[in-house]
Amino acid sequence: MPNQITILTGPPGAGKTTLAALLARDTDRPTVNLTTDTFYRSIATGFVPPYEAASHRQNTVVVDAIVAAVMAYARGGYDVVVDGVVGPLFLPPFRAAAAREGVPLHYVVLRPSLDATLERGWSRPESELRDTDAITHMHGVFADLGDLEPHALDTTRLSPDETADALRDGIASGAYLVTAPTPVWPEADRTDPPLRGDEVTTLRTFLDFHRDTLRWKTAGLTAEQLQATHPPSGMTLGGLVKHLALVESSWFQAVLAGGTDLPPFDDVDWSADRDWEWTSARDDSPEALRGLFDSIVAESDRRIDEALAAGGLDQTSARESRQPGAGAFNLRWILVHMIEEYARHNGHADLLREAVDGMTGE
Repeated sequence: MPNQITILTGPPGAGKTTLAALLARDTDRPTVNLTTDTFYRSIATGFVPPYEAASHRQNTVVVDAIVAAVMAYARGGYDVVVDGVVGPLFLPPFRAAAAREGVPLHYVVLRPSLDATLERGWSRPESELRDTDAITHMHGVFADLGDLEPHALDTTRLSPDETADALRDGIASGAYLVTAPTPVWPEADRTDPPLRGDEVTTLRTFLDFHRDTLRWKTAGLTAEQLQATHPPSGMTLGGLVKHLALVESSWFQAVLAGGTDLPPFDDVDWSADRDWEWTSARDDSPEALRGLFDSIVAESDRRIDEALAAGGLDQTSARESRQPGAGAFNLRWILVHMIEEYARHNGHADLLREAVDGMTGE
């Protein structure tokens, strides 16, 4: 039987620590009982309570450290029982790592009623989290698990031993497995540049190839996955989509054609937030991000058509370079620069996608 990872999670007072100890102790397999609180307590300066809104980046970094430790133990031949508050938002890094390593991953939410959770939370030692509002908030995190609802176990009326027996049965039967299947890229629908095309065709089809590559590498992801970061970088796939929409608008609409940036970029206070396209993407749905990108690309193509009709690849831009004395750009330069911009960011997208769900591709 291969090594396996079991995440025991739920709100404070749900019994995670007690159950994790029981599962890790009563086995004849080498097993590690890893408590996530240790990773949070290791932050000596700058700690933010993990249930506060400002803690998201901290929590992401901590989860990455936990995942790395879990996988190191698993690779070393140990089963791992993870005891901690691991909400559904932070499950994807565990799933991606387990999928890459081929390790079964079980996800169990211990979810007693709110009244039982509060009663147990209040009875915890003074050093533990006992705040009513915080416990209530974290209970709510696990109240609606969506597709993960079958992974919740109501422990309101179960003793620790009864809960442990139920967990062993569920784990043995595979009822709590969440390991992602071996990732397979969806069929790529990308422009294929011709091998012997003329200059215009070659440049335009390679630009389209890279646009399609970005669409491909961000396909099929949820809002949460498009917002996921891979520290130390704060870059996200959703931010990449919006950033490249801005780059398209800036070069083809503003620089080449001499107009203003397209909405929503025309009404942004860039002095207040230089990275607005990245930060605002966190609030955009996948449909909104893809719709914005596609609409701006369509407008870019219209501007390229106009420039080609006016002067071909030697057609110069309405706006000049900021470099003193350099003058205007020609369309050829802009197209090559855009291909370079996409190629660099598609490399980022490849790494980010692998971190999100383990999927890799050409």
